[in-house]
Amino acid sequence: MLNFERKVGFIWDIDGVVVDSPHEQAWRVTAKKPEWGITDFSSKFYLTYVAGRPRYEGGNNILEKKGVYSRLGLKTDEEKREALRRFCAQKNKLLRKLILKRKFDVFTGSIALILEAKSKGVRQAAASASKNAKHMLILTNLAQIVKSLGMKYEFVKDGDSLYSLFDVDACGLDLRGGKSKIIQTASHMLRENSNYEIKQCIVFEDSPVGIRAAKAAGMFSVGILRIGTAKELWEAGADIVVKDLNEISYRKLKRKFLERIK
Repeated sequence: MLNFERKVGFIWDIDGVVVDSPHEQAWRVTAKKPEWGITDFSSKFYLTYVAGRPRYEGGNNILEKKGVYSRLGLKTDEEKREALRRFCAQKNKLLRKLILKRKFDVFTGSIALILEAKSKGVRQAAASASKNAKHMLILTNLAQIVKSLGMKYEFVKDGDSLYSLFDVDACGLDLRGGKSKIIQTASHMLRENSNYEIKQCIVFEDSPVGIRAAKAAGMFSVGILRIGTAKELWEAGADIVVKDLNEISYRKLKRKFLERIK
């Protein structure tokens, strides 16, 4: 039988999985500005065309699918690129303000699972398309969360941030290939930074695009239903779908993974 703790790595999307980030809010508020005039930016649209995608890809989807390029009379690629640059810069400026004001929360069910896996020696990677994911992790006091959960781990020290839980950081990398490339890179980094030969990875994602990327890489995937429908995550290929990771224990996750790969 595969030695789970020594041969399996965990790859974590951050936005919507570990941290309840203000990304959707930042996109929506920016899109509503008179310059862009988008008033029908729904959570469904965000999940389908923006969530889990690099900033410029998501921004381009918004401007293109909401007809902004056409409405502004932008015809050349250069004109569209300049508008996209302004749009994304405005969104990122707002996002940074929200993050600095701590306008985000954490999903304690995810953190509890990360902690237990770490205590058992599982190697774990942070793997978000967002360049701001690392900043949110660093701003989050891990010791306070552990205390609030009524837990105690010797490896958690006063002053530690949530970022300290991850063995490798594959967040916000400028890679061609979107989320698929980020997940593949995270897997490679885990293998390079482990004393053990990691043979399989479990990917934790909240968007269909992330689940599809995990499955394309031949990885086991856990879909976390934050927005949208469970059907969308199942159809994307999720092996498990939960509303929150407090619904599944480390032991049950391990059992389901080992059953699936037999």
